[in-house]
Amino acid sequence: MISSPQNPKIKLARALAGRPKERREAEAFLAEGVRLVEEACAANWPFRFVLYSDEISERGKKLVEKLEDKKIEVEKVESRLLQSLSETETSQGILAVLQDSRIPIPESPNFILIPDSIRDPGNLGTLLRSAEAAGIQAVLIPPETTELLHQKSCVPGWAHTFDYRCKR
Repeated sequence: MISSPQNPKIKLARALAGRPKERREAEAFLAEGVRLVEEACAANWPFRFVLYSDEISERGKKLVEKLEDKKIEVEKVESRLLQSLSETETSQGILAVLQDSRIPIPESPNFILIPDSIRDPGNLGTLLRSAEAAGIQAVLIPPETTELLHQKSCVPGWAHTFDYRCKR
């Protein structure tokens, strides 16, 4: 069980949670909560590792078993440490560090979303989930828009189908 805030996995997760530059340099991001980790698992997203605590639900415990069966590195963490990494007031007891993995835009897309100047990561996440439900084929994120790989905006189960890097 991880109990030290100096543990390299805790330090990496903390850096990924707080700084876009760290996410870009590490080519990794966080997915927090049972649903997001389930989606990442179902999409065969590349995992670096998963951290969980005693606060995890029964559904989360089954997910941990599934991840272990898939040979994904899973470690138990003291509850206070996992909570310190959480973006939510009450952690669901599971957090994954995922590899940033994007595929190219389809050759001839006819339904593209460009969310211009969205500042709040939660709002961007809501917009992206709605766009996915509407059948969007690609998302381009302009430089003025909040970062897609923020915990509140990423949806790992389907975000891998988009190429959203957009530069001036």
